[in-house]
Amino acid sequence: TMPPNLNLQTLFTSLPKKNWSLLRVLKSANPHDINGNLHGTASFTSLPDTSTTTQDPPAPQRQLLYTETGTLPPHIGHNLQWKKSYIWRLKSSTATSTVKDDLSVWFVKVGDEKVADYLFHGMEFLLDSNESGSGGDEDEDGGEEFVSAPVPPPAATIPGGEQTVVVTARGNHLCINDMYRTAYAFRVVKGDGDREGDGIGEVVSWASRHVVKGPKKDQDIVNYYTV
Repeated sequence: TMPPNLNLQTLFTSLPKKNWSLLRVLKSANPHDINGNLHGTASFTSLPDTSTTTQDPPAPQRQLLYTETGTLPPHIGHNLQWKKSYIWRLKSSTATSTVKDDLSVWFVKVGDEKVADYLFHGMEFLLDSNESGSGGDEDEDGGEEFVSAPVPPPAATIPGGEQTVVVTARGNHLCINDMYRTAYAFRVVKGDGDREGDGIGEVVSWASRHVVKGPKKDQDIVNYYTV
């Protein structure tokens, strides 16, 4: 269930207004994987709207291209860069909807990062949003296992001294034999507009966590995004 007063349109449109600094904390049971901290940047840029053909009438969706870049540690290679992209989609009619997959994340096509290839996961926003999640717990809901969201970094000074609140979301994805369990936490502005029904949603910092389990994978990846 969507947290009360969360305006998903505001959350979505606030993401490309900022350039995000990214801190990635990697933990892996495989000693050959990268373990430790990576630093980079992330950004969202607008793409043309698209529509789903599985609904009648087709449902328009807004699109953002998420791109992250950074430099790998020197012991891995000199000046080796990493880059990864996803497409985030939001159903255009969404304001304070309670539909599970109104906001979704998609893999991009190889060779054309501006085109979505297939679904990574839809985001299910949780009603009980707080800042107690340590990123270390797992829970089950209807037999499906989820991971807890990390706490997003404290916000920089917000004009007007407005307060913030943390809202969380989750989504799972099975890739052949590997299960990707993801959780998000968005620190959003909770201003005077709430009492007028405008809802909360402008993102000032956020975090995500990917736990990957499979025959040859055992990873816990946490990302912290700040301005």
